[in-house]
Amino acid sequence: MRRIALLVSPVLLLAAVAASVKTMPQGSHVAGVVIVTLDTTRADHLSPYGFMDARMPHLERLAREGMLFNRALTVAPLTLPAHTSILTGLLPASHGVRDNADGPLAERYTTLAEMLQQRGFRTGAFVGSIVLQADRGLSQGFATYQDVRRTQTTFTRQRPGNEVMNEAIAWLEQNSKERFLLWAHLYDAHAPYDPPEPYRSRVADPYVGELLFQDAQIGRLLDALDRLKLRENTIVVVVGDHGEGLGEHGEAMHGEQLYDSVLRVPFIVRAPGVRPGTVTDVVRLVDVLPTVVSLLGIPAPASDGVSLLPALHGEHMDLEAYAESLYPARLGGEPRRALSDGRFKLILGGGAELYDLDHDPFEQRNLIIDRPRTANAMRTRLAQLTRVDDASRLRAQRVSPELRERLAALGYVDGARHSR
Repeated sequence: MRRIALLVSPVLLLAAVAASVKTMPQGSHVAGVVIVTLDTTRADHLSPYGFMDARMPHLERLAREGMLFNRALTVAPLTLPAHTSILTGLLPASHGVRDNADGPLAERYTTLAEMLQQRGFRTGAFVGSIVLQADRGLSQGFATYQDVRRTQTTFTRQRPGNEVMNEAIAWLEQNSKERFLLWAHLYDAHAPYDPPEPYRSRVADPYVGELLFQDAQIGRLLDALDRLKLRENTIVVVVGDHGEGLGEHGEAMHGEQLYDSVLRVPFIVRAPGVRPGTVTDVVRLVDVLPTVVSLLGIPAPASDGVSLLPALHGEHMDLEAYAESLYPARLGGEPRRALSDGRFKLILGGGAELYDLDHDPFEQRNLIIDRPRTANAMRTRLAQLTRVDDASRLRAQRVSPELRERLAALGYVDGARHSR
């Protein structure tokens, strides 16, 4: 099943798109696209989403100037599958990258970078983790792809956001005269949390310190867009790949569970013709690509996502979000899957759980027995998205010694449950 959206009626959708055309400039007037992905970043720990312990002025500025999606959900609590869905618009079952230890994205799939490069865009990517090295498949379509450096004997696990952003801004300065796609990936919020000064001393929680450091890097990029006079005609997307458990539901980090602590991510869009505001409807990572190409005036490819243009212009969108973690199967357990319609959320794998997020946002009261009709209806829809060979495929899959070394440095392979 290639799409799990309950769409508004075709008449309303066409009306919404027609209305948006009146307020948007033609896509050809857009100078470029900037996508910043925030690894391991919980939406509820960012000040634009109501976090009160620390201000994040640059994300706050972006939220004031753009559209903030309050209920954006990832497809998987793992870096590689989530980023693959962002850049292809496909669910993990569709693009085939369902675990950080899976093989790379196959060349037959088309990325956003390939789409825009074919239309004359300059394309550059700057990533902060070995999980997204060029050989994992997401370099497709990027003329420049700067990843983590390696020595002859070992791999550097990650690099700090200021280094990533130094390269991204330098590339932007060199390529801003042409239409461009720039992707910057910030990995700083991933464990171990070790923020640099002065961010370490500003807050007691080192995880929040890392988020403050990331915010500062986003500010540098926004300032560069201002300096290059690109603010008014550049699409800026800031989106998380997944969150972090931080001890909730017994999960210190991420990878195995499917609670909103790891599924709910930040998602903010600032674009020409888009008025500032907040969208409270459920949206998904697979909606990023269709939305970006729609803002550019490019026909959206077949995908598992939908363009969020109606939502950007005030229309309600009735979507469901699917998420999965096949990582537990590598550890000998059951894969986990979840379906959320905004109010209710069903989680299967290692048991069955149903939560009413309107009344229980922290997912404390399991209603699987109390709401059998709701549970059964969601179970039926979720069953259409599952594949029976997931667990056996993962247990049998061979991980190359080189990839095992790289992922083991981050705690992703086999028995390293405590650090992902």
